[in-house]
Amino acid sequence: MVLLMLFICSATAAEPDEDHHIKLTKEVVASGDIISQLISGEPVRYDNVTISGSLELAELQGSLSQPVRITNSIFLGPVRFAAASFDEPIDLQGCIFRDNVDFFGCRFAGGAGFAGVTFEGQADLRNTYFGGQASFLSAQFSEDASFRNSQFAGDGIFLNSSFARDVDFDFAQFQRLASFADARFVNVSFLETQFGGHTSFLNAEFHGNAAFAATRFVGSVVFREAGFLLGSTFGLSSFGGLADFTNVYFNKTAYFGGVKFTDLAYFVNARFDDDLNMEDSRLYNMRLDNVSLQEDSKINLNNSDFTKLEVRWAVIKDRLVYNGAAYLALVKNYKSLEWFDDADDCYYQYRRIGQDQAPWGWGKISDLISWLSCGYGVRVSYTAFWCLFTILFFGVIFWAGKGMNKFEIEGMELPGDHRLRPTARVSFTDALYFSIAMFTTSQAPVNTYPVGFYRHLAMAEGILGWFFLGLFVVVLSGVLIR
Repeated sequence: MVLLMLFICSATAAEPDEDHHIKLTKEVVASGDIISQLISGEPVRYDNVTISGSLELAELQGSLSQPVRITNSIFLGPVRFAAASFDEPIDLQGCIFRDNVDFFGCRFAGGAGFAGVTFEGQADLRNTYFGGQASFLSAQFSEDASFRNSQFAGDGIFLNSSFARDVDFDFAQFQRLASFADARFVNVSFLETQFGGHTSFLNAEFHGNAAFAATRFVGSVVFREAGFLLGSTFGLSSFGGLADFTNVYFNKTAYFGGVKFTDLAYFVNARFDDDLNMEDSRLYNMRLDNVSLQEDSKINLNNSDFTKLEVRWAVIKDRLVYNGAAYLALVKNYKSLEWFDDADDCYYQYRRIGQDQAPWGWGKISDLISWLSCGYGVRVSYTAFWCLFTILFFGVIFWAGKGMNKFEIEGMELPGDHRLRPTARVSFTDALYFSIAMFTTSQAPVNTYPVGFYRHLAMAEGILGWFFLGLFVVVLSGVLIR
């Protein structure tokens, strides 16, 4: 029994050593063997091997017509397939490239599978043509990578891919689906990149600078839930379909200068911790419902042209960079949306800022009068206040100064004789009634009359009454008749 237990324990203890031995004896394939197979036209099929040496096909003439499948393997040396042409699909799924990879000018007519690949060195895929699907699903790029001027005739799948250093897709063309959902970028550039089909950056993270300068999105594009942690620029880009920026987070300035949205631009619940610059942009329909802006954030709409911009004035009123044309365009926009209170508030602030910036002169004086009397024509309450204040003010004067008298049946005095100024003060109610009559009709009630100097004050109140009542009717009509 003791011997049996010792045997079992020794067998159990040997199991880890056996697994370790298997890993150490993993098959090693020389890069020269693979090159020979490629040149001879033999199919290349390897799985879970280690490829030693430098794998170069620079001297290869013509295209490769055989399938190439090397999966879950490790390339120890550099790989240089520059200008190589593959007629059949190439599958490198799950491989690890320890050194630099050069696919410059390659042609993958049947598509290319790089799903789960790890590029520990630099990856050069410039001027590459992908005739079928190009899958970089969950691929990891540890160093700089470039897809400049590459063409994706099939779907371009970068779902859940990770770029630890700089990567650029400048001048690249995606003719069909392009998916960068859940991708992670540091510094990325899509300068003049063209996306012909649906494009997705759903939940993507941009930890460095993200440049979409002069990028063209022909179809719909989704940035929903994406995060831009440093600078982001979409300057001069064009969006031909739906642009979904719902719940997107912009940590630094979001630059959309010169951008063109020809369809709905959806920024609902977006968060801007810095400025939003949309100078010289062209907007067909942009929604900014429930956007979050910091107190010092600014929105620049200078020289912008928008057909429909859905954002409440209360959200942007203290953050809009002053520009007369932009303010008036917003007023027109709010009226077309039938948000008349927002239109009035926007116009009021436009006139108020313009008044503060104007130099002193007759123009500024007239603006001050317009502001105080009727709130530039959009504040009926201002005019109503002055009507009531004028009536009360003159009523108090007539009452306190004994400036009016009543006709009595006996002793009909002449109102022009200053010696007949009454010694007893009339009631405040009578004085207020007299003031109302003078303000509204410019005529005293039948049983009262002003005396002495107060005749002139009564006439002045009548003139003010004509002015304020006429102004009240005009402003009220403008507010009620929309």
